[in-house]
Amino acid sequence: MTGHHRPSRWLNPRARRTPVTVIAALVLMGAVTVILRSVADADGCGRSGTRFTVATDPAVADAVAELGARWNQSRPSVNGSCVGVDVVAKPSHEMAAVLAASAGGSADMTLGSSAVPSEADLPAVWIPDSSHWLGRVQAADRNMFEPAPASIAASPIVLALPEAVAKGLQAELASGLDSTRLTRLTADPEGNNALRLAIPEPGRDTAGLVAAVMLANAIVTSDKDYPALVFAYRSIGVLNPAAGLWESFGDGVTAIPVSERALLEHNSSGTASPMTGVALTNGATLDFPYAVRTGQPRTTIAAAAAFRELLTGAAQRPELARHGLRSPDGTTESGFPAGKGANAATVPVRPLTDATPIAAAMRVWTAARTASRVLAMADVTGSTGLPLAPGGPTRLQVMQNAGLEGLRLFTDDSQVGLWSFAGDGHLPLVPLEALSQAGHRERLSATMLGTVPQPVDTAALYQSIIAGYRELLDGYRPGLSHTLVVFTDGFDTTGTDLRAVQRELEVLADVTRPIRVVLLAIGPDARLADLTDIAETTGGVAYQISTPEEMRAIFMRALLA
Repeated sequence: MTGHHRPSRWLNPRARRTPVTVIAALVLMGAVTVILRSVADADGCGRSGTRFTVATDPAVADAVAELGARWNQSRPSVNGSCVGVDVVAKPSHEMAAVLAASAGGSADMTLGSSAVPSEADLPAVWIPDSSHWLGRVQAADRNMFEPAPASIAASPIVLALPEAVAKGLQAELASGLDSTRLTRLTADPEGNNALRLAIPEPGRDTAGLVAAVMLANAIVTSDKDYPALVFAYRSIGVLNPAAGLWESFGDGVTAIPVSERALLEHNSSGTASPMTGVALTNGATLDFPYAVRTGQPRTTIAAAAAFRELLTGAAQRPELARHGLRSPDGTTESGFPAGKGANAATVPVRPLTDATPIAAAMRVWTAARTASRVLAMADVTGSTGLPLAPGGPTRLQVMQNAGLEGLRLFTDDSQVGLWSFAGDGHLPLVPLEALSQAGHRERLSATMLGTVPQPVDTAALYQSIIAGYRELLDGYRPGLSHTLVVFTDGFDTTGTDLRAVQRELEVLADVTRPIRVVLLAIGPDARLADLTDIAETTGGVAYQISTPEEMRAIFMRALLA
């Protein structure tokens, strides 16, 4: 079975009634859903009882399915009605996309929205690998789940290394890796990395997201540090799900963040290449929350609560331990396969729940690894030759310095162009072409530095903005992010009505071809209120710049937003 089947075939336990057994298989990568049916007509309920579905991340699916099968065989009942559970395995990011789509939103930063499912295709209970995914879905519907989901298990994120590599760095790794040490070993600005780090796509994989956030926490102390984070993210390899997690070590990779459970499973598989796990001391922990969807029938809610009590009960912890999972408090029980990469000592449980650093890291990750199409427009009227601050660089020099630094943020397959405007029109200086084309980066840099203020104090600002917007629309490239960046230290002097400009931009705007407009008002003469009106019309942003330091910080943040 593949992801091409309709959702009802995966999630609706009544879609088929042929008795089947539990399929003991985990899908750790890729877009395949595995059905773990702990249901058979012979388990006690037959066709007359209440059945509900639990969709669970593959990491805990086998354990939940086995416990569900035993529970069904015990003929559980709620208020005199026989109940039973079906368990399906589905990667957390895929289930998040399905649930968010049911609320009319999107939870996946890399896949986009899922097709809208029917109510019958949605599980009564969801067990993702992390509370992070609940937050992603609740951004689309804050009331999607019953309050206070209970954790059923825990598994810390560790850094997996080949044994020989770990031995060579024994002194460095003895006390684990915090954000700073992880960054020093994997994201050295000079490229002298002791470890070659690759991560699963952080928009889809919790372990990859934890590593991305740890690097961001270590590198970014203020807005000026965002370029360094961009370059660090570009130095990281991204795992190809089709190639397999552990096979990636054969491509020069020496470190991958994984869950402790995944590491234990690998080392217990009889592999000839066991891995060592190094603790990420300020990383995060998979916490497997048991989230019950709201709006279910009372009997279903009660049955789900009864099954939750079974899963979280102390008597079931040895079963979870046998599958390489810790108890929700980070302790281990008998049967936990401690060995290379893990020990039985209690670990602190740190669920991934703070959305702010996650969102910031993912914005930079997306910008760092996604090609862009950017047109920069610079005001070159005579006033740009004035200093932005007494004794400091001129307004034009501040624009030039920001442009040169911003140019370094774009990938080689990005398209960047440069225009100027002054007097009654605009002037294309460098066409919108890929930075990979021979000499294009150099031409942009040289043109920026060679631009000088013109002996005029008038500017057709509004019409220049419209012309730039049209330029991006006309050559629109699906798959690229499109941005118009406008630097100005003044205002439109042509008498063009602002409301007319807004109406024209509203007509041009196309939701299928989104273009972000960033307007930078430099110095005291620029009219921020007018630029803000234009920005709001296009869904963009406008900023006031008073110092060179503000320009550097705000421009970097604007490009990476």
